[in-house]
Amino acid sequence: MSHPEPSPQQKRMDAIRNRVALATRDWGIESDGGRLCLTAASSEGTFLIATIAADAPIGDREMVLNAPFDLIWLLGTYNTLAGRYRTLVAELRRHAPPQHQQKPKDYAAECAMKCAEPAFKKFLEECHGLARPLTDDRAATKIRSILNIDSRAELNADPAAAARWQDLRSAFDAWRRRG
Repeated sequence: MSHPEPSPQQKRMDAIRNRVALATRDWGIESDGGRLCLTAASSEGTFLIATIAADAPIGDREMVLNAPFDLIWLLGTYNTLAGRYRTLVAELRRHAPPQHQQKPKDYAAECAMKCAEPAFKKFLEECHGLARPLTDDRAATKIRSILNIDSRAELNADPAAAARWQDLRSAFDAWRRRG
């Protein structure tokens, strides 16, 4: 089954999510002789990320220094609202008059079963950089990252997430046929 190409907005949102996922969550602001510095701390230490000139306009300084905090907050708020939206849509569907259709697929359960398959984990390792050891939990975490979802339950509630899952599953099937 062919799915529409993600919109430019969806591609940009996916890129933003990926950048935030790769970045540290521990940001700080320090002073260095009249200049303000944006820092990031990780297990390897604290790193200077940006230095703001002392004569930079206050509004610009505030925007740059608060960008990591604001971006993390905005993504969290967006994810919360999107989750509420999906919940409301699912609730509306439950109360909608029955239509003559088959029971919808349980993509979340299907995904959980795939994450337990050794061949699927090998596919994730070779094609998507799944780190060893190839555990079910690591596979599930990698799937959430690849599909830009917070939970596999979204595969049943969000048609776009379900489409991304179906595309990944098709890629796995193609990979297995080649091997």
